[in-house]
Amino acid sequence: MSMLIESVPEFAPEKRWMSSNKATVIRGLLAFALVAAFFVAGFLVTFAVADFQREQYFEVRKFQAAAAAASIEASDVEALSGTESDIGTPEFDRLRQQLVRIKNSDSRIRFVYLMRPQDGRMIFLVDAENPDSPDYSPPGQVYFEAKPEEFKPFEGEKSPDPWILGPITDRWGTWISANAYVVGEGGLPVALLGTDVGVNRALSSFNQIKEIGIVFTVVGSILLALVLFQWILWSHNKDRRLAARLAMEESMLELNQQLLETDRLKTEFIESVSHELRGPVTAVNGAMQVLDQHLAGGLDEDGEKLMDIAKTGTERLVGLVNNLLDITIIEAGGVAIRREKTDIRRLVERTAKLFGAVANEKGLELETSFSREDIEAYVDGEALQRVLENLIANAIKYTDSGVVSVEVKASEDELDFAVSDTGRGIPERFKGEVFEKFSRLHLTTDSRERGAGLGLAICKGLIEAHGGTIGVESEEGKGTTITFRIPRSGPAETSGGPPDRSSLPGT
Repeated sequence: MSMLIESVPEFAPEKRWMSSNKATVIRGLLAFALVAAFFVAGFLVTFAVADFQREQYFEVRKFQAAAAAASIEASDVEALSGTESDIGTPEFDRLRQQLVRIKNSDSRIRFVYLMRPQDGRMIFLVDAENPDSPDYSPPGQVYFEAKPEEFKPFEGEKSPDPWILGPITDRWGTWISANAYVVGEGGLPVALLGTDVGVNRALSSFNQIKEIGIVFTVVGSILLALVLFQWILWSHNKDRRLAARLAMEESMLELNQQLLETDRLKTEFIESVSHELRGPVTAVNGAMQVLDQHLAGGLDEDGEKLMDIAKTGTERLVGLVNNLLDITIIEAGGVAIRREKTDIRRLVERTAKLFGAVANEKGLELETSFSREDIEAYVDGEALQRVLENLIANAIKYTDSGVVSVEVKASEDELDFAVSDTGRGIPERFKGEVFEKFSRLHLTTDSRERGAGLGLAICKGLIEAHGGTIGVESEEGKGTTITFRIPRSGPAETSGGPPDRSSLPGT
């Protein structure tokens, strides 16, 4: 018995150490499998989304070409002889005007033209290009690159359905062409309508989706690996958990600096990408909320803390992704200001009301004032409300006591807004970077006041997109006033009605 007791201290610690190492190895293998699965899934989803968007784009292009072909009078086409003698005839002029309108309806379209077979060859009938352009194809010019399949619908051997051709290379360059047939009374085509888009411009958006997806997959894999690595360290040695957490925070700060540097090199985002990014992030946030509900009461104290960290992180990630996408679209010139007749007083009062409870909770007065009772203007109400929400939220956040006010003055041509507070003011050293991306104008350790520093940059972009200006007046310790001025109407309002949105992106 004495020998047995003496042997316990000798082998039990080694056994526990081996068990701990084995568990750590298993966790490591599991973590590696999760990261690899996430990485592979991210690539598969990225390429699937890009391919889906590509197919959708081609379907839209075929629909546009078919609609354009349907608007062309077959009798005008049949009246053409296919020679330069057509130039100047009423039918030729009408058709050319239609082609020019089709070309101008979509800035991505480079060439629009009508062709038909004649004497066994495909010839040009009408071209939307300026006759002075070196790319102009006069009536009767032969298109030698025509494929045999393009003749079959004219001979009744194939249904005259719209189709996409490309990428193809001809004497004018490399294109993706959306084609549709102008059908006569007999049901046979009388002409082929071609609309060409440069291959680089047509496919750039899909390549960008892939690039963005790869970047987010890599970054997400890195973040996931870091989280799992922290979990392994925490499980293996609780005494080192704090040090591992600090190391991870330092690595996150370093990663943030790297992201700031890569921001200088990023390419233009397109509007459709925002939908693809917002969806997964919102889904993750929703999943965390559902997971929290299902696991309520089933986690220990450490698990509850980690769950709170994850929930807070995903909520901040949703806001950060939305702001990053908005500022990227603004910088790329992709923001479309849609002016509509708007009751400015009602919009301002409605926006201020959203923050009434927050202001009351801090003991602040939230006031609005107007230079006249009725103020109407042709503005983008959603964009203007977004600006006011950011400015009022900032004013309340950095004001501990006193008043936050919104003042609107209207002249015949312009609207002047001023959002003022009696808060901390902006330090002198930060005034030159107020409207820059990622600028933090107040140093704070309070998590409730943390942000990415994008709000004022987004405000500046939206105001300038309206054709307006924005500025700041502030004295540290005495408060801040953000002022901006926008026109009451845009160029499209000269006729007295709301602007025509037909040429805006996305309409």
